[in-house]
Amino acid sequence: MKRMVYLNEIDVISTLISSGILIGDVNYLTPSSNVVAVQAEQPEGLDKLITFENFDVFTAEPSEFLPPVNVETFFYSNQPIYVDALDVFSASTSGVIQVGGTGHVHSIARTKHIRRLDEEPTF
Repeated sequence: MKRMVYLNEIDVISTLISSGILIGDVNYLTPSSNVVAVQAEQPEGLDKLITFENFDVFTAEPSEFLPPVNVETFFYSNQPIYVDALDVFSASTSGVIQVGGTGHVHSIARTKHIRRLDEEPTF
């Protein structure tokens, strides 16, 4: 795939954590991220305890790929892509915003949330 992409205007508020904005055709996309998110009222000392190796989610093998899905497609492989305007609020955690084509995507996002509060509220 070798096409020209003409993008008049793009407005992106934010991209975070291994996300990307791509303009044009790409053969392979492999964004990945490992995140430990901590919510703690007393965070002292947590930085020494938190490593990726402490959590199975970061070392577990990914699940099997889903079988391919057949969809009706059409190709304009020799035609350029014209986009007037693109407004994006956000992309995060191995997300991709792309104007163009992609051959293969293998995206992995692994997140461990930890919440350590002094006292849980009662309802």
